[in-house]
Amino acid sequence: MQEIAPGIYVKFDYEGANVGCIVTDGGTIVIDTPLIPADGKNWASRVAKISDKVLYVFNTDHHRAHILGNQFFNAPVIAHEVAWKEIANYKDTFIERTKNIFKKSPEVAAQFDQTRLKKPEITFTGRLILKKGGREIHFVHLGGHTPATSGVWLPNERILFTGDVVVVGEHPSLGQSQSKEWLDLLTRLRKMSLAHIVPGHGPLCNVEATGPVSDYIRTMRSKVRSQYRSGRSKSEAAVVINQMIDYFPYRPGDKSFVEKRIRAGISRVYDEMKVIYGQD
Repeated sequence: MQEIAPGIYVKFDYEGANVGCIVTDGGTIVIDTPLIPADGKNWASRVAKISDKVLYVFNTDHHRAHILGNQFFNAPVIAHEVAWKEIANYKDTFIERTKNIFKKSPEVAAQFDQTRLKKPEITFTGRLILKKGGREIHFVHLGGHTPATSGVWLPNERILFTGDVVVVGEHPSLGQSQSKEWLDLLTRLRKMSLAHIVPGHGPLCNVEATGPVSDYIRTMRSKVRSQYRSGRSKSEAAVVINQMIDYFPYRPGDKSFVEKRIRAGISRVYDEMKVIYGQD
């Protein structure tokens, strides 16, 4: 666990997304929780060592990598209204599908037998500002990555937790995105005076890390646009997978996962192009 500023901590190496916590004089705000139950317990234990009270857990999105450790914190969960709607509609099969991700690691898969979803109790749509314990904390809707994606802005420290709007050294997930909105958001971030960005995945960074994400999204849009305007179907446009697969490095054995992520992004961007260009 790294203290990136006084009382602001981040853990970068759990499987799944980065997690963080902000210590105030009145208690702690936890930002996202780990995917794997053992990591969730470990994160809760680490937070307990630096603070005896968790005020809130904040989820930057509704994806499993951000929410499955919520159950290990005795505190209400805050998330965007759209995230609440998504999580509220998850069925029992959601946990089973999560187990299947780890079918090659049965000792990890077995941990999910006791997993229960802890849903948000407090929701917002635009911005929610908390002033407590000497801190000013802004929970802000970002969008782009998904309609629910949100971040945490600390104006006094100039630190922004971006969720998966910013990822470092890996393929961004465009499967539920509004890619133009995402590009516009990244442009706005580059105009901010930020001391640190805590990305959804990858190491601590600054605004320069938004550049590769923007380049990736622009490249994806350009390649899919070319496929669409050439009259190719969505399935035919999947040739873009091979053109994008080496854009960022990936771990050995993860190629099929990355290909699936790119395919979902192609599908999403293809649908965006249909709206823009119609049947011309």
